[in-house]
Amino acid sequence: MVWSRRGSWILAAVVALAWAPAALATTVVPVADADLVSTATAIVIADVKAIESRWDPATRRIFTVITLDVRDSLKGEIPLGPLTIRQLGGRVAGMQAWVEGSPEFTVGERVLVFLSRNADGTLRVAHLYQGKFSIQSDAQTGASHAVRAPGRHVHVLGRGAAAMERRPLADFLRDIRLHVGRGPRGTAAHSQVPPASASGQVTEVQSSFVFLDVPARWFEPDSGVAISMHVNGSEPLAPTSGLGQVRDGFAAWNAVTGSRLRYSDGGATDARGFTFDGVSTISFGDPLGQLDPPTNCSGTLGLGGYFRDDTQTRVVNGQTFSRILEGDVVFNDGWAGCGFYEAYANLAEVATHELGHALGLGHSTNPDATMYAFAHFDGRGAALRDDDRAGVRFAYPAPTLTVQRTGSGTVTSNPAGIDCGSDCSESYAPGTAVTLMAAPAAGSAFGGWSGACSGTGTCSVTLSASTSVTASFVGGLSVAITAHTLAATVTDSGGRTATSSITATVSNGASALRVAMTTPSAGATVSGVVWVTVWVDGATAPSTVTLSVSGTVVKSQTSSSMPMTLDWDSRLTSDGTKTLTVSARDAAGNTGSASLSVTVANGTTPPPPLTARFMSPANGATVSGTVTVGMEVGGASGASNTFRLTIDGTLASTQTVAGTTASFAWNTSALANGSHTLALSASDAAGRTVTATITVTVQNTTSPPPPPPPPPTGGTLNVAMTSPGAGSTVSGVVWVTIWVNGASGASTVTLSAGGTVVKTQTSSSMPVTLDWDSRLTPNGAQTLTASARDATGNTGSASINVTVANSGTPPPPPAPLTVSFTSPANGATVSGTVTVGMAVSGATGSTSFQLAIDGATVSTQTVSGTTAAYTWNTTTIANGNHTLTVSALDGASHSASATITVTVNNQAAPPPPPAGGTLSIAFTAPGEGATVSGTVWMVIWVNGASGSSNTFTVSVGGTLIRTQTTGGANVSIPWDTAGFANGQQTITVTVRDATGNTGSGARSVTAAN
Repeated sequence: MVWSRRGSWILAAVVALAWAPAALATTVVPVADADLVSTATAIVIADVKAIESRWDPATRRIFTVITLDVRDSLKGEIPLGPLTIRQLGGRVAGMQAWVEGSPEFTVGERVLVFLSRNADGTLRVAHLYQGKFSIQSDAQTGASHAVRAPGRHVHVLGRGAAAMERRPLADFLRDIRLHVGRGPRGTAAHSQVPPASASGQVTEVQSSFVFLDVPARWFEPDSGVAISMHVNGSEPLAPTSGLGQVRDGFAAWNAVTGSRLRYSDGGATDARGFTFDGVSTISFGDPLGQLDPPTNCSGTLGLGGYFRDDTQTRVVNGQTFSRILEGDVVFNDGWAGCGFYEAYANLAEVATHELGHALGLGHSTNPDATMYAFAHFDGRGAALRDDDRAGVRFAYPAPTLTVQRTGSGTVTSNPAGIDCGSDCSESYAPGTAVTLMAAPAAGSAFGGWSGACSGTGTCSVTLSASTSVTASFVGGLSVAITAHTLAATVTDSGGRTATSSITATVSNGASALRVAMTTPSAGATVSGVVWVTVWVDGATAPSTVTLSVSGTVVKSQTSSSMPMTLDWDSRLTSDGTKTLTVSARDAAGNTGSASLSVTVANGTTPPPPLTARFMSPANGATVSGTVTVGMEVGGASGASNTFRLTIDGTLASTQTVAGTTASFAWNTSALANGSHTLALSASDAAGRTVTATITVTVQNTTSPPPPPPPPPTGGTLNVAMTSPGAGSTVSGVVWVTIWVNGASGASTVTLSAGGTVVKTQTSSSMPVTLDWDSRLTPNGAQTLTASARDATGNTGSASINVTVANSGTPPPPPAPLTVSFTSPANGATVSGTVTVGMAVSGATGSTSFQLAIDGATVSTQTVSGTTAAYTWNTTTIANGNHTLTVSALDGASHSASATITVTVNNQAAPPPPPAGGTLSIAFTAPGEGATVSGTVWMVIWVNGASGSSNTFTVSVGGTLIRTQTTGGANVSIPWDTAGFANGQQTITVTVRDATGNTGSGARSVTAAN
């Protein structure tokens, strides 16, 4: 974004703009010649000798070095001869970053450039494209001209598309020297860009430095994974804090219906924007020094864009996109007092706009759009317009199921959304399984499905992309079901006639099938799980039978034998008189139905739905090292629950426990840094299953992305080892980093030293880091070989030579497997919920932990690390002594066990305080009836309290959120709404002061995640 002193706010300089070429535009403020001269560090005439894009592993940035041969220095006393300048952006090994509006260079051209100094002393072109001119000769007169190309898709304020400028070189140089003479000429102290070899940079020689105009988008939303953005917490924020405006921008893009795009708040980070470090970052204060500071409240406000991988592509809505790997937003500093950051809504609009660029969206041509080239600053804040929403729907469409019909009949869906009839199209979340049911109109029959389904039963589709289904109904059944004579008479042009007839029997009819229910009996009173027995007579096998309760489908089954028995859990239906209806359709399309009434009497309201959530870590959190993954199920039936945890689709833990919680110790260092998806599938004893998903960012000590893969040394996969270095001398435990490129699915990587296998690991993410104890390998020259096999059988390998140099004798063989409890201590007295910690030593490969309490198994976990944890709710067991036994089995079938005894001593909980009480409670956030999502901060005040402390207890829908004691009159407590069902929720708070006075209050909100 740029602001003109004329008072108009406009957008400019957007990194790696976007996917719709016709809509791209960067708007800039024309810079006068005098301003170019006065703000430039140096001005030179030079020939372009070389262009080289570089990946810098130290700064994790892509930039391009342009080598000039200086022919004349107009300002700054730059010596004649070689001069290197550095521009942000470029392309290396299929990775690309670009600043839209950058100057474009071609090897061999002569240029006039105005230069600014980077923070490290190197030089760059000032004011983007406006600081660079090509020197060209007129083909007819031979006169030289200075030609300024505006850069692609650049618009100039008030003029529309920027035109190419041509001016006589001699006149232009005279004007430049005139302006230079009015100001300090000086010497421009600068540094040449060091050679790439000095810092291990990866390079790619280019013939030109131009915008490639390649569309790009994130691929993660296609799998339902949110894009996690982080705010650099080490930088000063805007006076209005900035964080709230950024979150408003997240919410605006997330609220677009018909789009699968979702942003998530990743929290604070120390990463900086536009460094390719795997962390999508929002930075304040231009930490890289790439933005010219504003002058007289005029200049660049911020940049928003991304790094992309051109080797990965995907077709969406007929358009081929490259893959975005990281999105960043950077706000410029120096704007205090200009009336910009001081207005909350203005910064919210800019944040929303720049977040749109980080998604791959360009500028809209609609003047009312928030993604338009001009900022509006009309108080809209983070609000989007139709054109903005259309753009994100095009790039990130939600799967849509469309039903087309022929003939007379209706099609309905489960889950609800399609009632065709009137509503024949619905968008669903990716991966949703949708069942379609066809019902012919009177006098019609269902002929079958075409498109994504076939046959005449129900149609089931799982949506990964937009899908179309056609339902065909056969109409015109208006004649009697009996024998009929069909006669045809033909008359030719001469008036002659001929007649022929045949006899046909019509066998259509709505009651062709005879259907009966033999259990339960009509008028019966039922409860619990009811078995409904259905008979179908006269059918052409197989038959599909659908059971409905007062119009709601509860079961469907297809069979060739009779009777069919369908189970119906009446506890999910409210008490009272209900109508059971069974409808049947056979393979020939004949139909029939039967109904009866029963009375449901469970004596209770229907049980709550089964829910599952992650207790830790929080959705969007940044994690490192070993993390406890806490899981919880709600509304479960029966005595046991099974928790199944996957990380990026790979099973990490399966546990069957007697309680409602489970935990898993996750060693995050085994995965690459970046975004990862944790999925929980929980099943109760009644067979019900529910899922929950969160996304977290792993941020361990990062490694630079791999260099371009070398040619394969064996097989079809590209395999590379980036550490240790070839020819290096190693000792002790060595960490070997291995990259596999071109693999399908998970890859199994095997490391050998001197022909002996030392480690094997399977992973779907790269790189794989394997530990090799070189002390177990003889000293001297050794060959390390990494071989890989992917899920489809493709193989590859790579080898390097190292020298092993360990002193002393080799280490003794591994110690035997042992297992122990890390908590609680043997003989301890416990109460409430206790974490049972278990650990092994001397294990080979993965370890399976089995925990039993008083002989009954409560948890089984298989982990890749050496520890496991189980959350034990001691209130489910009687007070007294209890025995805990852990058994461990490692990958080499070694086993060990350990036992401790603890004493459970739970005290009866005190009764809750009476509603109301003597203290008054007030909420200041969220508002009554507010719609909430993500993490919400509840701000609660107490009035009339006495003493030195107040204890606040907050619950939502009966689930405890937190108990907090404070010496003040108010608390702020976070609530992660993602762990609760969407819809109305009641927040209840009780408070007790130091003298025993109590009070309570409640607030209703609507959760909408």
